[in-house]
Amino acid sequence: MNSIRLLDWSKIKYVSKGVLVGAVTGIVISLLRAAVELLLETTIEVYHFLNERPVWIIGWTALMLLFAFIVALLVKHEPDIRGSGIQDIEGQLHGSMDLNWSSILWRKFVGGTLAIGSGLALGREGPSIQLGGALGQGINHYLKGNRSQQSVLISAGASAGLSAAFNAPVSGVLFVLEEIHRKFSGILLLTAFSASITANFVAYQIFGVEPPMHLGEMVQFPLEHYGQLALMGATLAVGGWIYQEVLLYMPKLYRILPIPAYLNGFIPFLLVIPVGLFFPSMLGGGTEVINMLNESSLTLWVLIGIFVFRFIFTHLSYGSGLPGGIFVPVLSLGALIGAIYGNSALILTGIDEAFLRSFIIYAMGGFLTSVTKAPLTSVMLITEMTGSVTHLMPLAIVCMSAYIVADFIGSEPIYEELLHRKLDRKPSVFQGEVTEIEMHVEVDTALDGMMVKHLLMPKGANLVKIRRHDKEFIPHLDTIFSPGDELIITTDRGYVSDVRTQLYKLN
Repeated sequence: MNSIRLLDWSKIKYVSKGVLVGAVTGIVISLLRAAVELLLETTIEVYHFLNERPVWIIGWTALMLLFAFIVALLVKHEPDIRGSGIQDIEGQLHGSMDLNWSSILWRKFVGGTLAIGSGLALGREGPSIQLGGALGQGINHYLKGNRSQQSVLISAGASAGLSAAFNAPVSGVLFVLEEIHRKFSGILLLTAFSASITANFVAYQIFGVEPPMHLGEMVQFPLEHYGQLALMGATLAVGGWIYQEVLLYMPKLYRILPIPAYLNGFIPFLLVIPVGLFFPSMLGGGTEVINMLNESSLTLWVLIGIFVFRFIFTHLSYGSGLPGGIFVPVLSLGALIGAIYGNSALILTGIDEAFLRSFIIYAMGGFLTSVTKAPLTSVMLITEMTGSVTHLMPLAIVCMSAYIVADFIGSEPIYEELLHRKLDRKPSVFQGEVTEIEMHVEVDTALDGMMVKHLLMPKGANLVKIRRHDKEFIPHLDTIFSPGDELIITTDRGYVSDVRTQLYKLN
């Protein structure tokens, strides 16, 4: 009886909540996967039919315009469903944004299904993560949890969303810790892991246990050619920087058009029709492209042509603000870069052709790393998606090389940049609600070694305490910040973005 009393019931409650969030998220995301796959398969069949009976193209165009109109209405009434939604989850967890979970839930589901299922170059992981976060927030609402509990359940839902989308439970947890929170917490890990495993179990029941991107058996990459992997990682970092710059510029390009922003989606919905008629294998987020690279032997110039086409198609699709993610499109572009680099290596170094598939798979992880700046998530996601651990070491080398070079040339995590761009367009308004901001002091930054009295904070923001080595204390003016310190700052909820921007400049 005494042993039962000694149990940490708070952790058991969080595990139970995580299981609940994971179960609900697993069902919803599995329905999203099924709906997207069914619509995309039907779309491809329709394009084959249209090639035989072109008279029906007019009717299909009208249907595409109807889909674009529906999505435009959804975006107009709920702008927070635009894009992947991952940056919105980050903003919500950092206290910069308030999201209407019930409004996002059904609009993101419908909008994401229509946009992705119609063959646009969008991925399902962004909607899956945002839907998972919305479900976590909704469950916390019905359980009458506080704001701190809401943050944990939103994180658990986001983790479960990625897990169910790709049958990748470990990647789901790593993504939340590495990309969204950038810190480790016992309760957060426990809840997110419970949700992620449960969601993956639900997805297994519906889609089976096969990895979502089974590319066949992998041969062990030769140690003497590891230098090629480091060089390819550097190449991927430069490519990732170019990808980010174009992605961030696309909204400005769309703003030139004399139409409201919520109508931008009409353009990719119309452009996808000739793509489906003449290049049906180019439809969708990019899974078909990766399978084609794995199964076919294409010449170098054909690969370059496909890459340019997919690069443009991807940015036109995502830049319009349609509900959809970039994970799979980024993976497909990375696979194309890997195929181009691998073919060049075959010509220049004489490496065996059997390793071409290795270049493709490693480049997927490296390009994702260069765009998201989340190497651990990238390594684990590729491992779980392909179902093979034989490439773990060389994959890690490519991802680490891509991360180091991306950091050197100044690339920032894409979702962080998207969040900053979105918040910069919103005016800061006093809301009369005090909130906390948490930030870790990084090594060799302006904060590292700074005295508290030299920290210039925006008006209304106060440093209230510091966590150092699992201990909390109230700082005095001569306290010196050390790497790893967690600063707890209070401010009005309406000024969170301004305070974070000021702190990021120092950190």
